[in-house]
Amino acid sequence: MPHSHAEGTTPDRSAPAAGLRRVLVTGGGTGIGLAVCEAILAGGGQVVAVGRRSEPLQAIAARYPGQAHALVADLAAPEQREGLLARGRALMGGLDGFVHSAGYVAHEAPGSISEAALRAQIEINLVAPLRLGEQALELLEDGGGMVFVASTLAVRPVLTSAVYSAAKAGLIEAMKVLALAGAPRGVRASAVLPGVVDTDMIRAPAPTRDGQNESPSEVERRVERLRALHPIGRLGATSDVAACTTYLLGAHWISGASITIDGGLLLRE
Repeated sequence: MPHSHAEGTTPDRSAPAAGLRRVLVTGGGTGIGLAVCEAILAGGGQVVAVGRRSEPLQAIAARYPGQAHALVADLAAPEQREGLLARGRALMGGLDGFVHSAGYVAHEAPGSISEAALRAQIEINLVAPLRLGEQALELLEDGGGMVFVASTLAVRPVLTSAVYSAAKAGLIEAMKVLALAGAPRGVRASAVLPGVVDTDMIRAPAPTRDGQNESPSEVERRVERLRALHPIGRLGATSDVAACTTYLLGAHWISGASITIDGGLLLRE
């Protein structure tokens, strides 16, 4: 008789079906975090969207009454992180997933790295997700999942990304430890590493050397240079990252993994 994979296995700790997921998403008001929220909500799940600004959070809550909830918190402030996942769990009646999409980058070359930008990037990109991941270990249902949004800059830095790259690389290693710690309850942790994703942030005019902001044509030329770095021929869409993130939330035999979503960017020499 053929061997059955069900024989002798441990009880199934799978999380509820996709449409029943209850997920807290940091950075949930804009960009990748918003796309993750919308993907979960479209599948019938519930989300708690966390961010610093109330307006975008309230907007998604208004579009999905009873499904989406808003929590305003500055993740750089330890006192505002304290008990955050417990508050989210109370709003949804349970917690099946946690996604950390909030992030902060300040591009500064060595010799010009400000103390404030250094501290802020480490706090938002490494300390906050680790501390919230510790909360998730305690509060997620058996079989729950965490996904951390890292970056390809964690494995291939540029001249101006020393602090951001170091923080995101540290986040990937912290994620692996959280995966080990959660394994006895089937609680998983993984990371996604996007390339350049087309968001309002990358299209915002950047300061130029003369202290002015980029003109619209300069912005477009910069975005075109970023696009050309990706062999697939386009920038990432927030929906690309959201699709992988929501898959990982429900992938019950994936833990400790780092999934690159970059249109082939890291294939470039």
